[in-house]
Amino acid sequence: MNSFQTLKIFATALLVAVLAGPVIQRLLPGWAALAGEVGSGGAWFASIMYHIVYGIIIGVGAALAATLLGRFDRVLTLPGAVIAALASVLLFDAGYVLLKPQVGAFAWLALALVLISFTAHAVMSFIPVGRNSGEANRESD
Repeated sequence: MNSFQTLKIFATALLVAVLAGPVIQRLLPGWAALAGEVGSGGAWFASIMYHIVYGIIIGVGAALAATLLGRFDRVLTLPGAVIAALASVLLFDAGYVLLKPQVGAFAWLALALVLISFTAHAVMSFIPVGRNSGEANRESD
């Protein structure tokens, strides 16, 4: 996979995390407490800011998956990257709510997010989302 395609996958994962992450977090429990502390606008701002950081981490996992899978002639499409990034954000936000009292250092949390992202993007390269039927059939041979 060329570097421009890898950059597009990184940017796609970042964009999905920034756009979908705050909405997902808004639907999870704990939003009312955050909004009560910093106000509704402040809660949205804080959510967008840390989803930018999470989006960069998810993008790194996506870029690693795309690069590694490219060496094995697997293709990660942009629609596949969108689905995988969305799944990564959803899993991470839900997991953070469930495990919040047990979360220690941010480094471990970031490593877990990279692994979640890498795994989700690797799985999506095996599902023919965004590829025409000729490409999918050729890969199955």
